Amino acid sequence: MKILIDAFGCDNPEQFISGIATAINETENVTLVVAGDEKTIESILKGKQFDRSRLEILDASEVISNEDSPVLAIRRKKKSSLVVAYENLKKSDEYHVMISAGNTGAVIAGAVLLLGRENSETRPTLATFFPNEKGTMTCLADCGANVDCRAEHLLQFATHASGYVKKVYAIESPRVALLSVGTEDQKGNQTTKEAFELLKKSNLNFVGNMEAKTALSGEVDVIVADGFWGNVLLKTIEGTAKFMMNKTLELLLKNAEKGVDLSFVKKTFYELKQTIDFNSLGGAVLLGAKKPIIKAHGSANAETMVNTVKQAVNMINSGYIR
Repeated sequence: MKILIDAFGCDNPEQFISGIATAINETENVTLVVAGDEKTIESILKGKQFDRSRLEILDASEVISNEDSPVLAIRRKKKSSLVVAYENLKKSDEYHVMISAGNTGAVIAGAVLLLGRENSETRPTLATFFPNEKGTMTCLADCGANVDCRAEHLLQFATHASGYVKKVYAIESPRVALLSVGTEDQKGNQTTKEAFELLKKSNLNFVGNMEAKTALSGEVDVIVADGFWGNVLLKTIEGTAKFMMNKTLELLLKNAEKGVDLSFVKKTFYELKQTIDFNSLGGAVLLGAKKPIIKAHGSANAETMVNTVKQAVNMINSGYIR
């Protein structure tokens, strides 16, 4: 099992790369093939204890940064870690999935221009996952890759996400809902109304429209939206969670009686943070290209590396990747 990794392009590649040793130690029968500056990678991993035979390095001297124009960078920076990783992903059947924490636009552009779409009519979607009230995970597609969509694109997103959830999360018939401004069938703008009719006629387990306030309820397995409103929903959830955690902690400390042992508060908040922290949850998945791409957060660290590798292993073992 070989997993390709674009090691550069994120905010702190040194932290991201430092997780390679732990990722290898905590997985079995996995070889990590890492694209990036070989000297830098070797220097960061020097002295770390891990099975060196399970690491391969694809030397790449250039980096696509967040300041680069995605399409121009893909076309001009042929020696960048991202382009080198994509070229190897495309030409070899040894690789089934790739991980990157780099420029999101470049990752998506590379998937379309270098790797290729699943078919000529498919528009790839970026699907993310967050915990819900029922203790499971909810999939949101799209979460930012496609801000302008037609109704048929939303049907494609739903189909890709439903297929992924069915295999990777072992849910026989994932419940699919369309994000709208009300639960009634006729609510929404022209695009969502058209998408509603397409989803209703599809073979998916479509349960109708849903409002953003129930996104965390766990009542559905897949939430479908265009990338604009999907990203707004995701960032709203992230911001609200952060605010509530900080405010609750502030009030607990303010109202606690003097001398009371608050060690349980620290433990509780640490556990809560782990349930919503992107480093512990892994990455979003780009679906609809010829091979899936795990897109980790730009602020990825060593923990992100470990968890995205485990996410990739789980994806392969589930049988989702053919």
